[in-house]
Amino acid sequence: IPGYTVNDASILEFDFVPESDTIEFRWVFGSDEYPEFVNTSFNDVFGFFLTGIEPVTWTPFTNRNIALIPSPPAPPNFPVTIDNVNSGSYPQFYVNNAGGQWIQYDGFTTVLTARAAVIPCLTYHIKIAVADAGDFIYDSGVFLEEGSFNSGGITVSTQFTAPGGGS
Repeated sequence: IPGYTVNDASILEFDFVPESDTIEFRWVFGSDEYPEFVNTSFNDVFGFFLTGIEPVTWTPFTNRNIALIPSPPAPPNFPVTIDNVNSGSYPQFYVNNAGGQWIQYDGFTTVLTARAAVIPCLTYHIKIAVADAGDFIYDSGVFLEEGSFNSGGITVSTQFTAPGGGS
């Protein structure tokens, strides 16, 4: 985040080979900085950074963030931070959890989907990162829905007929 010192970063990264032309997974971002520190000097953030080959132009790209607020209503490529999704900014994607009714975080996003166009059978790299921005104290986290990371897959069926008529 420009203008912020990022602390306590947690990163998970891996390579994968998609079986179809789209990848997607479902996620939730939560933070203990909600709601008290919205629009202050703290602005916890995360991203899903994809690296690979762009399928339309076949040009390489590096660290394209695909964890975004849906567009519309948000502008294209608008990242999720506590300042960007809260009770006053894109509230349709915000859940107030003050008092920790479900989890420790005082607020979190609704379930959102990260999606990207890819080229089947090529290797891509993804980096999932979350960090405190501006402080070391109140933490944030990302929840990935089990089994939701997929690329659709392919379906193959075969039929064989032997020379002589047997199947």
